[in-house]
Amino acid sequence: MNSKEVRSAMDMIRDASKGDLIVVSLFLLPILLGSWSIFLNSIGYIDQHVDWKFGVLIVIAIVYVGGVIWWKWSDSKDDKLRRARLHVKNRLEHRGGNRASYMAIREEVNEGYTNEFLEELIDRYPETFYTVQIKRSGGQRLPGITLVKDELDDTQSTT
Repeated sequence: MNSKEVRSAMDMIRDASKGDLIVVSLFLLPILLGSWSIFLNSIGYIDQHVDWKFGVLIVIAIVYVGGVIWWKWSDSKDDKLRRARLHVKNRLEHRGGNRASYMAIREEVNEGYTNEFLEELIDRYPETFYTVQIKRSGGQRLPGITLVKDELDDTQSTT
């Protein structure tokens, strides 16, 4: 497993809801403990100390739960913005118009993105995003986000 795969796994854990992590852990932890139990049964020295086997399994469970909690809550603001940049950019590229209101981004990308977070995302990546006003029926205007068009792509497509 290379570092990119590990980072991807960490990002999945950080992006997952607490409920999702609990459900997945309810399935993964018994498999993990069962594998370690089989390994510990194959070691002859542990047979003499049955209490040690149970203690080792408890320590493994604590390390697993602690690791998942640490990955979930040790997310830096830069990491959150980096992932949000990829998620929002993908949404804007794959949906028509290359623009969306903050409300649409919350509905389709991540409910946890506040207006302040999206404005910080735009400030952090001005080469990728800028703000727009999305017109709605009835003259209502909503704050929105759009992709910055790359001038090189525009000139290359006309030649």
